[in-house]
Amino acid sequence: MKLTVHDDRPLRICQLTDIHLGEYPFCDEDLHTLQSLRKLFTQKKFHLIMITGDIIQGKDNPTAKKSLSVFYDFLNSLKTPVAITYGNHDVEGVMKRSDMRSMESDLEFLVDRHNQFLSSNRESYTLEVNDRQTGELKHVIYVWDSGSYSHWPKLDHYAAIEPEQIEWFLNLPYSRSNEHTDLGFLHIPLPEYRIAANQITSGNFGEEVCAPRINSGLFYALMKKKNVKAIFAGHDHDNNFSSSLLGIQLNYGNTTGYNCYGKIPRGCVEINLHPNRIDKFVISFESMEEMIMS
Repeated sequence: MKLTVHDDRPLRICQLTDIHLGEYPFCDEDLHTLQSLRKLFTQKKFHLIMITGDIIQGKDNPTAKKSLSVFYDFLNSLKTPVAITYGNHDVEGVMKRSDMRSMESDLEFLVDRHNQFLSSNRESYTLEVNDRQTGELKHVIYVWDSGSYSHWPKLDHYAAIEPEQIEWFLNLPYSRSNEHTDLGFLHIPLPEYRIAANQITSGNFGEEVCAPRINSGLFYALMKKKNVKAIFAGHDHDNNFSSSLLGIQLNYGNTTGYNCYGKIPRGCVEINLHPNRIDKFVISFESMEEMIMS
């Protein structure tokens, strides 16, 4: 499935993150998550649903495959293009990353992936957004699978982006520069989010930034290329802030699932990708309920 924009209208993206669906049949918290998502997509229409990891709570979940399958059936009912990357909790149980990727064949509206690259069983890829009339490439969306846990658990907890994933980005066959407005998605935030937390422009900073301590250099590569104007992560359930560091937006999504820790209201992030800017809006399920009631 292709992504297109008409004239100078923005591409509307819904970022879902940290859904944490548990064992099937679903508990009340998971049912609440799915009910809230149904209401969201009844009221709001998007060009792309981007899921940034921890779809399922893999640990101690013998029905992980069934949980994922039921969620994919729900996504199919929306008839909206979907793209996915994975988090650390997705693969703490019976499912491996390769198993989860193989299940993507069940998705009827999966967006066309370009430049797919596997490193340490993590898939990086691009999405291309073209002008509906001329076919001109307007935006490139970069997706990095940020992995799970460090190769060196005594030195670090969470995985860093692999050097091969950075080389992949630097060597992609695109002519992109500062004049372009592109963006990227991953699950685990980059180490630079710790610096960004000191200069927040909007949103909540409710817990420590759980990024790897080891910095493998993706932010440096983004600075070098100059076309990526914003990054969106998940992972930290009580953070949904936005910041800007050296001209690049560093953003969190908003925790979607009720079946996990965190005090911030559950919901999603709407991203409007314009020709020359990127706008982010947090949508809470609670605020949508209030709009319905009024």
